Amino acid sequence: MKSIFIAVFFITIGFSAFAQDSVPLSDEDKLCKEVAEDIMAIYDNWDSQRDYDILYPRIKDFVDEFFVEFPNFDFAIIEKEKVGEKLTDFEHREFVAYKAMKVEKIFEEISRFITTKDFYWGYISDEIDGSLSNAADKIKKYTISREEELRSNHEAEVNELLSEMRMLQTKLGTLESITDLQIVDELINDSEYNAEMFLIELELDSAKKDKTAKSTIAKLMEEKDKRILVYIDSKREEIIKNARAEMIYVKEYWLERKRITLFDLREDENYRLSDSVSVYLETMVEERNIGTFDVNDEFISLVHQSSPKIELFIKEQLKFKFYSGLTSTFGSYVIFDKKPVFRTFRLNVLIGTFLFMILFFYIFIKVKNNKEKLFIRRIPGLDAIDDAVGRATEMGKPVVYDSGIGYYTQIDTIASMLILRSVAKKVAEFKAEIYVPTCDPIILQISEEMVASGFLDAGYPEDHKKDNIFFLAYDQFAFAAGVAGILARKKPATAFHFGYYAAESLLISEAGFAAGAIQVAGTTAVAQLPFFITACDYTLIGEELYAAAAYISRDAQIMTNLKLSDFAKVTIGFIFIAGTILLTINSEWTFLQDLIFTR
Repeated sequence: MKSIFIAVFFITIGFSAFAQDSVPLSDEDKLCKEVAEDIMAIYDNWDSQRDYDILYPRIKDFVDEFFVEFPNFDFAIIEKEKVGEKLTDFEHREFVAYKAMKVEKIFEEISRFITTKDFYWGYISDEIDGSLSNAADKIKKYTISREEELRSNHEAEVNELLSEMRMLQTKLGTLESITDLQIVDELINDSEYNAEMFLIELELDSAKKDKTAKSTIAKLMEEKDKRILVYIDSKREEIIKNARAEMIYVKEYWLERKRITLFDLREDENYRLSDSVSVYLETMVEERNIGTFDVNDEFISLVHQSSPKIELFIKEQLKFKFYSGLTSTFGSYVIFDKKPVFRTFRLNVLIGTFLFMILFFYIFIKVKNNKEKLFIRRIPGLDAIDDAVGRATEMGKPVVYDSGIGYYTQIDTIASMLILRSVAKKVAEFKAEIYVPTCDPIILQISEEMVASGFLDAGYPEDHKKDNIFFLAYDQFAFAAGVAGILARKKPATAFHFGYYAAESLLISEAGFAAGAIQVAGTTAVAQLPFFITACDYTLIGEELYAAAAYISRDAQIMTNLKLSDFAKVTIGFIFIAGTILLTINSEWTFLQDLIFTR
């Protein structure tokens, strides 16, 4: 009887194993296994002899050079360093040189040959490249064949998230009217609440046993009720807060998944299939005992001894390195799929660009035909420029103009340069003198051109003095000290400060105030505006600096930029208001968001 039972037991185990082995693979699993076999076939057929013949002499040279310099090098030094034992100065020098030879020469040499196709060695030949590409194409073709399924699955996922969001919104609405009794039920699982209530109950029991005064017992009961109410309020806030956070998270995830494109779906699917291929490769790696590439101490010792084992050892290491490069290259071929020239999910950007360009040319033509009649809001600080320059002429004193410490690429500096040209024209017309200190050599060249153009526009190019435009210092406070010194020595009648400023703004404007100059300043640096407003006679606040050039010059292109920004503000404001109203009415109406969303 016992022998029959054992026989039945082993037959059952054998049948189970057979059943597991004979489980039919799905088409997808078959494909992934086939691709894994294709990759492993490339690995099996790759011969490392050619690369060994190239690399071994070079590695041998590195090792021999080291042992010529350190003939008595003992590998025991490496063990001493590992355990933290103190090395002598010479041993430390040997160890550093050994590490450099091992890592920076040998390892880098092998890594270099394995990653380049343009050098005279390398494992990715055109044949291997083609085989890898064909294996990757099998995955990509399978993904493309499942596009409809991917779309439908994605649509189902989005609808499921939408349903979950609706449920959470309903739940949040019911939580707003949750009763105290329901919250107490939630508090039953709160350890902090239970611990405190337990202590209060102990005090009550003790008071009752000791026949404490009724007033004391009543006070304890009142304290208990108060603590329960505090816990109820706190728990209510916590429940509502958690429910709202959960709903917001689901909504954001719903929006993210809703905006997924077909290209993203393909990429995600390729990632998933690539992982499936890796699972099959792991089994094949175990069968072939493929290890990790490593230039270890045994490697170097065998090279130094010219051991017969070294050829097999290096070839094995090269195969390990080859497999690593092979799989990473295959992964890049699968994941980084070729995108079409025209990306439909960027269509909104294309339409927006066309609309912007049409609006730009429309405004430009309109401004050019009516630039004298076109309304620009009056800026008091710029109206004072004529008076300020006229004052300099009457007093026989110069005008000082600085453009701050911004780079020539900053919009504040660009606006300052445009204003400088108009100011220089006024200076030339009024027969005054202008000094322009700068903090950057490039800004110096631009300033010279702007001042020269201004004098030319006024019809007095011969009055321009190039030496009056000069470089002071690149450092922030050195520049501030230089400008303050000029203001103190020249005692100008007028000082203009237009551009980007930081902490030096107060130093410069105070120096101008002390010199008795009329000062007009302008910057978009909000933190510096209080100092300019306090120390200067007129200050351009924020965007007034950008509008200043258009206001002074009436140049068609500059005025177009000004008007275009106004139209943009109105448009963005309208979209913001419309989007806010739509989302207030129904949080699921996101078509306006989707319309302007891009990546």
